[in-house]
Amino acid sequence: MSRESEAPAALEGLSVEEPLRPLSDAGLTDEGAWALLDAAPDGIVMVDESGQILLVNRQIEDLFGYDRGDLLGRSVDDLLPERLRPVHRADRTRYRVEPQTRPMGAGRPLLGRRADGSEVPVEVSLSPIKSDNGLRVIATVRDISARTKLEAEARDVSEVLDAIGDGVFIFDADTLRFTHVNQGAAAQVGYQRAQLLAMTMLHIAPEFNERGLRELLAPLAGGALSSTTFATIHRHRDGTDLPVEITLEARRDDNGRPRSYITIARDISDRLATDAHLRQIELDLRIVEDRERIARDLHDHTIQRIYAAGLTLQGAQSRCDQDDVAERVGAVIDDLDDTIRELRTVIFSLHPPQRAGLRREILRVLSDERSALGFEPQIRFDGLIDTISDTIGTELLATLREALSNVARHAHATSVAVILECADNIVLRVLDNGDGINQNAVAGNGTRNLTARAAMLGGRYHTAARPTGGTILEWQVPNTP
Repeated sequence: MSRESEAPAALEGLSVEEPLRPLSDAGLTDEGAWALLDAAPDGIVMVDESGQILLVNRQIEDLFGYDRGDLLGRSVDDLLPERLRPVHRADRTRYRVEPQTRPMGAGRPLLGRRADGSEVPVEVSLSPIKSDNGLRVIATVRDISARTKLEAEARDVSEVLDAIGDGVFIFDADTLRFTHVNQGAAAQVGYQRAQLLAMTMLHIAPEFNERGLRELLAPLAGGALSSTTFATIHRHRDGTDLPVEITLEARRDDNGRPRSYITIARDISDRLATDAHLRQIELDLRIVEDRERIARDLHDHTIQRIYAAGLTLQGAQSRCDQDDVAERVGAVIDDLDDTIRELRTVIFSLHPPQRAGLRREILRVLSDERSALGFEPQIRFDGLIDTISDTIGTELLATLREALSNVARHAHATSVAVILECADNIVLRVLDNGDGINQNAVAGNGTRNLTARAAMLGGRYHTAARPTGGTILEWQVPNTP
């Protein structure tokens, strides 16, 4: 069958609700009708009510790989993959009842099946035509392989952008309106993507107005800069501000004119917090250095000079024949000794603790034993207490607790003074005003424990009666790391 003879048979008896107007004054010949069909950019298929193919144009032949002679008289279902044919038969049945011009398969992808078995994504529009021989349906078929490929690539790009933690905002060069945002951008400012696509940079960047933003974009638009980076804030939907670092680049059209701008916004909250922390550390180090210098000067110069003055006064006191003068000199010497102790305390306070907590632990032991003693024990520190090693500190705390417990159980004291000195030796003294010690008493487990703790660290332990009444306990060990 020739194309010239096919066309009239296929088109014979067709009618529409409105009369057809001639395409030209001379009318349309069979040859002209075929030329019109074959010149159409899309494939055209006409089927009858049962789905039998009555007419195809050259685009259908090229798209599906068939000769039109092989298609005429076959079911249109043959142009679909086998798995889709049952659903298509049901669609044709429903369409026959209410035929209307509409796209086919709205909301779901459509696939065609070529002669070689391969599949091609297509877009199909349906148009019904009434005929003396029944319903005829014209299907316009468009190959959307290129579009599908581009859409797939766009989805891949979108998925990659969504995988980026930073916010990606793309906005139009003229309107400044967002044309694309990734998931990171939506999360960063708290808006949904659809909401952002109705907004501009000015809606989320409170530090900019339109004039300022366009002035910022001007060097990019003119080509003076390929990109620019700056820090600003993005205002979240809930009103909180997020510090961000912005990298801004222009996308250009074929004429080199900016078409849109790509903004990559990185949350720099952690970076700013780290910078602030480092600045504080640097400031603290400077303070420590100043305090170390002051402490060193006090120790190396001031204390030594006071100590030398005291020695000089002691020498003068020994050669003084007048008792009242000697007594007054002795009082000055005592004041100098007190001053040296106070300076050592000041020096300790100027040194940053290398191991925080020993002073606190000692004070906690005193607090724990207060209820057993029935009164508040007194404490005096002398030297760099918090520099005492962990090993010595552990034994020292146990010794202090044991000593205070012994006072509470046996001494009947009304006051206790604890003195802790830290120099070449660690010396712990516990002085009470109680009944004193019984020289004939057999040493108990507590005394043996205190002796063993000191001996283990190369030190010694002993107790003695105080001249004014009560007992003095002294526990002394070398100050080793």
